[in-house]
Order: sequence, then C-alpha cells, then structure tokens
Amino acid sequence: MKDPRKLKYKGKPSEILDSIMYGDYEIKVLKHGNTGHTLYRAPRLEDLEPCWFMDLETAKKGVHKLLEFETLQELSTLESISESSK
Repeated sequence: MKDPRKLKYKGKPSEILDSIMYGDYEIKVLKHGNTGHTLYRAPRLEDLEPCWFMDLETAKKGVHKLLEFETLQELSTLESISESSK
C-alpha cells in the first residue's frame, strides 16, 4: 500500500551561470531551479559575509564596501609598518 502523504518533487535543478567580475571580486550567479529567480552571491553590507541577493545592484554595493574595507586595512597596515620602522 502506498503512503498517500508522499509527494513527487517537481522542482528543477538550479543552473550555475557565468560569474560577473566587479572590481577584483567575482560575483557568482545562479538561476534558482524552483523559482527561476537569478541570484547573485556577494558580501552583505552589514557584516561582509557572503550572501545571495536577487538584485545585482545590491550585490555590487556589497562588493564595493568589501573593497573599501580591504583598502583601509591595507593602508592601516602600511602605516603601522612605517611607524615601527622609524
């Protein structure tokens, strides 16, 4: 006897699309199998952790903030090195 609660999965597999280069960062692109939405993987604005976004502009803003943060870290490292060599 078949279990009437079992459902057949009707979703499609997700499709990995070509990545987008923004600055020196690779934004990964995915087409979701069930919804058909295009998703972009980039850093979140709040904590710079990787996250999937439905909007490319939001993903670009996260990448921009990450690149700014990395630049500031490099500058502070260079300043501390130059101060220690004096």
